[in-house]
Amino acid sequence: MNILVQKQPGIWMLRWGQPEEHVPSRQHYAKPPRNEAIGRLPAPPLPFEFGKIRFTPGPRGCRLELPMAAEEDIYGLGLQLKSVCHTGKKRTLRVNSDPVADTGDSHAPAPLYFSTAGYGVMVDTARYAAFYCGGQRRVGKTPSGPEAEGSIALDEEELYSSRTTDDTMMIVDIPVAQGVDVYVFGGPSMLEAVRRYVLFCGGGCLPPEWGLGVWYRTCGTHNQGEVEGLADELRREGIPCDVLGLEPGWQSRAYSCSFRWSPERFPDHQRMVESLADKGYRVNLWEHVFVHPSSPLYSQLLSRSGDFEVWKGLVPDLSTAEARKCFADYHRDSFTSKGVSSFKLDECDNSDFINSPWSFPECSEFPSGLDGEQMHSLLGMLYQDTIGDACRQAGVRTYGSVRSSHLFSPPQPFVLYSDLYEHGDFIRGVVNSGFSGMLWTPELRHAASAEDYVRRLQAMVLSPQMLLNIWSMPHPPWCQLDKKLNRAGEFLPAVEQERLKALTRDILRLRMSLIPYLYNAFAEYHIDGIPPFRALVMDYPNQEELRRIDNGWLAGRDLLAVPFTAGEAERTMPLPPGVWYDFHTGQAHSGDIHLKPSLETLPILVKENTIIPVAEATERVRDGMHYNLTLRCYGPKPRPARLFADDGHSFAFEAGRGFHGEVGADGVLPPELTTRYRVACVQRH
Repeated sequence: MNILVQKQPGIWMLRWGQPEEHVPSRQHYAKPPRNEAIGRLPAPPLPFEFGKIRFTPGPRGCRLELPMAAEEDIYGLGLQLKSVCHTGKKRTLRVNSDPVADTGDSHAPAPLYFSTAGYGVMVDTARYAAFYCGGQRRVGKTPSGPEAEGSIALDEEELYSSRTTDDTMMIVDIPVAQGVDVYVFGGPSMLEAVRRYVLFCGGGCLPPEWGLGVWYRTCGTHNQGEVEGLADELRREGIPCDVLGLEPGWQSRAYSCSFRWSPERFPDHQRMVESLADKGYRVNLWEHVFVHPSSPLYSQLLSRSGDFEVWKGLVPDLSTAEARKCFADYHRDSFTSKGVSSFKLDECDNSDFINSPWSFPECSEFPSGLDGEQMHSLLGMLYQDTIGDACRQAGVRTYGSVRSSHLFSPPQPFVLYSDLYEHGDFIRGVVNSGFSGMLWTPELRHAASAEDYVRRLQAMVLSPQMLLNIWSMPHPPWCQLDKKLNRAGEFLPAVEQERLKALTRDILRLRMSLIPYLYNAFAEYHIDGIPPFRALVMDYPNQEELRRIDNGWLAGRDLLAVPFTAGEAERTMPLPPGVWYDFHTGQAHSGDIHLKPSLETLPILVKENTIIPVAEATERVRDGMHYNLTLRCYGPKPRPARLFADDGHSFAFEAGRGFHGEVGADGVLPPELTTRYRVACVQRH
């Protein structure tokens, strides 16, 4: 059975054979497409002929062969940390939190890729599919005839560097399945193809404004008094912070989880949550999905879980309505209705490289009929959706953290993180995340030096989440960067502490000043499907020199972030077409730019003729607060800046009670924007 159906303008579903029952599109988390927004995009034709796609079932599963032009480059395939461009490579999309090589392993693999030719392809499977991204050719397809004698390569780099100049194919090898649905997203541009995917998923998430502020995760051993003491210290020192995250010690039992407050460490937890709220803090709770026998959830989930334990706990089958309702209702009644605003969803991925049976095997069986391989692919998304329901039922517009994701992730208000820590990989994760509609934080945990500390902080300023994940140190990092010395209470000299604290304060204040700009970028993600953080190639696919840039990204419509890593003193990189201005100095650049920033400076470039709204920095986001804006104009004819106004914390925006408006260089705001913004001054660069 071969079927071609146009689902929406520029979106097609192609079916071969009999697809499996348990695939991402049939799970509970699929949201209705934003059809009106899709209809506003130009409608392109199907990017390749249906008849030129080959489907082959067999004993090992099934295989797809899709046409691919020689000049195309391929991107996406989930949150890939080791490379940006996948052309000519094999990618096996296996859930693995510890990718040791550039093979496709990922916290968040997604069988979805986009081409510089202006289209995207989504393979609707939860299997560990392998993608051969060009370079393959069937027997008999190589042109025959006289050929000059070829040269002999003398090293591996020369041998493997050749790229075919002929048209080729994408091969997708799907185990087990005897049929598959494939969705094709037309362009005509690469960005418009990505937008179609995001809108098909239901649009991107719009986090509450407080979620775009500063997050600080407290030490895993902290008790109630120590958490409250840290909260007071951050306010006393003028360190911006909106969210305090509590690590495993808040529970009476973790690894696996009891999902109950520890009476010894947090004897008056409800008073603490309310007191922190009075001081302007939201509370985020760490957990993972595995249910300990001491948990009130255990007896209810025993028959609704997989057949293998993890850390002596159940693995609930959240693909079933019963297990999901049980889990969500408990979280609503115990946490979200009592002041907890968000959660950190840990250990919902998998690893082959940890010496511990810390997750379930791929041969597991679940009541729904899912096997372990499928559950590993889908668990992160099922978990996000379940906890999202618990928050929504309590009227909480949430923004959290998660360890795994998959297809249909754009609407989910969760940011991916990992236990890895190589800074270059973390930066590359932000660059790649937009292709799959995922969010990623290059978080800070500790640092090898003051330079490493500052550069890691700076890399988060224009990212989905400003997260100081200080779970392994009892004292703030500006007191002591070394984990062992921090735990021993051996601090840096007072002068160095003050210097690091001042640098921290300045970087976090820069983040706080850009919240209106970032909030508008997320609103455009939700409404128009434009990823708020994305690779340069997505907007400029025809610029060959930008196709492999993996250490800088576009943030919103008009900013280009170029974070540095420790030990990197300078960099020369190509700019997109046109004039770009230094955010800090207003200096104009075009072509290649040579950057040599001071330690205090995060290189940010601004597209020509742009107005950037910069807010007066505050220590926290207040619900419905007014922002005092400075309009920074770059270029001789700046276009109006876009701003989004709703109350910033409720679901009212979903009912249309939110307003997109523009403010020009005259500083005059539309009446609808004056409910949230005031223009203090206009600066011209």
